[in-house]
Amino acid sequence: DIALDTIKNDFNAIFIGTGAPKGLLLGVEGENLSGVIDGIRFLRAVNCNESVTMGKNVAVIGGGNTAIDCARTAKRLGGENVKLIYRRTRDEMPAANEEIEALIHEGIEIQFLTTPVRFSGENGKLAKMECIRMELGEPDASGRRRPVPLENSEFSLPVDTVITALGQSAQTAFTGVLGVLLAKNGTVEVDQSTGV
Repeated sequence: DIALDTIKNDFNAIFIGTGAPKGLLLGVEGENLSGVIDGIRFLRAVNCNESVTMGKNVAVIGGGNTAIDCARTAKRLGGENVKLIYRRTRDEMPAANEEIEALIHEGIEIQFLTTPVRFSGENGKLAKMECIRMELGEPDASGRRRPVPLENSEFSLPVDTVITALGQSAQTAFTGVLGVLLAKNGTVEVDQSTGV
């Protein structure tokens, strides 16, 4: 292992390819309870043959291919009641259509226009997920219609395991040592005219 601060002045350029291994957070109460796990971490643990405990009632949050993979894997690991929770409709899902069809064929329910607002537990362990129904508003920056919460539509679901698959963020802990600036979205700041 070479410390970055000892080599940064020895080279004209240093390439660091960390990828985007950190799962995005929901930013809701109770997300730190035992039983809530990041989808990338979950899939990595399964692929590395680590022991993964699956509850009876499993909710996977997200609408992309990673969310689909997590839901199908959770079902195969013994999750009896696996649901995919997605805040938009099927038309807006970024997952491949064949992946969605395979999920449905395996008997995994999709709850569209739904988003979690709070997780609660007993003795530090996840027990319940409180959700709210959504409706689609005007398009956002991605071009998809923005989900807007429906008043008085709250409901709760019993859950033992929640797997969040909302996207990933770049690993940028090293940037401070190198004096590299970060953009507002957490990625490395790049000069658009030079690419550096």
